[in-house]
Amino acid sequence: MADWSGLPYDIIHKVTTYLIAVEDFVSFSCVCPSWRSVYLSKQWNQVPQVPFLMFSDNENNGRIRSLLSLCTNKVYKSDLPEASGSRCWGSSLGWLVTLGPDLNIHLLNPLTRVSIDLPHISSLQTHSGEILDQQEFIEKAFVFNKPRENEPDLLVMIIYGPLGRLGFCRPGYSSWICIGDDDRGGFIDALCMTDRIIALSNMGSLFVVDIDGRAVIDITCPHSPQFFTLLFPLWDWEQLSLVESSSGDLWMVHQNRSGHRRSVVFIVYKYDFDKKWWIRLSGLGDCAIFVGDNCCVCVRAPDRFKCRRNCIYFVGKERERRWPNREMFADVGVYCVEDGSCGPLDRGPESPRYYSFPIWVIPTLN
Repeated sequence: MADWSGLPYDIIHKVTTYLIAVEDFVSFSCVCPSWRSVYLSKQWNQVPQVPFLMFSDNENNGRIRSLLSLCTNKVYKSDLPEASGSRCWGSSLGWLVTLGPDLNIHLLNPLTRVSIDLPHISSLQTHSGEILDQQEFIEKAFVFNKPRENEPDLLVMIIYGPLGRLGFCRPGYSSWICIGDDDRGGFIDALCMTDRIIALSNMGSLFVVDIDGRAVIDITCPHSPQFFTLLFPLWDWEQLSLVESSSGDLWMVHQNRSGHRRSVVFIVYKYDFDKKWWIRLSGLGDCAIFVGDNCCVCVRAPDRFKCRRNCIYFVGKERERRWPNREMFADVGVYCVEDGSCGPLDRGPESPRYYSFPIWVIPTLN
């Protein structure tokens, strides 16, 4: 019998170049110590990944999180005591942002279990408005790769408080930093593309976020025919999400649930930075979009991951009993842009905790 552990390192490394899904690489690294050495060296070219769907934690065992791989259609169990009892937000860089019942905030890699402390929620400025639960104080959290001299590359941005304000920090900061003045709020989404952080307001305006100046700059022409039939502010059953396309364009996904709770319609727009208006797209080409309440990702040629192109994989805005005394549901499914049809996806455990619902997580071993 051949001794696979005796293969030269270069050959083992060559084999890894044919692996696509990150779970295949994990299985590969478990064969023997010499194969695992390739994983530990982190010297592989990881292709863009399709997100895992991480389910709510279950009331019976809060340590265990289940992750659905769309590539293999398998559910993997992950022991994540670091996320037990926490609200979680996914990101395109593989990190989770977690907010625990003790109101401590961390970055957590759900595959490697590496955890990084972030400033406590108490360092954020508070404003008037009803907050039913302190874990609800942060509406969204994002992780961007934003290098800066003599500082960590990772930058964490949040939308927080009843006014929808922006704040940020980096690992090692002692407190969160607020962006803009007290009158500048109402933000609903943000993303980082071509070294710029762009934020979207609840009135449909786009802003460039100046981290150094701690300010936001309006880049949308108020007289442009943007959004066409959209009215602002949005209704509760509507959601807007920003996403960078595989070709580097800025897209916006409009999600409408005005009908029956299982009825959903998506419209995708492309932003023209020269004319400063949105152009409605007729399709996504060979791309698929993964939309959640926080993380939105575009993947090209998803069929190699056994996903459907020209489709939108979504986690609904409605939460599964997210806060006490608020009965809500999480709707997950696949929307075909071509014909408007909608199909189901696995929704996970039947007894999720009130503060938790499914999120998209980009797997990474880095």
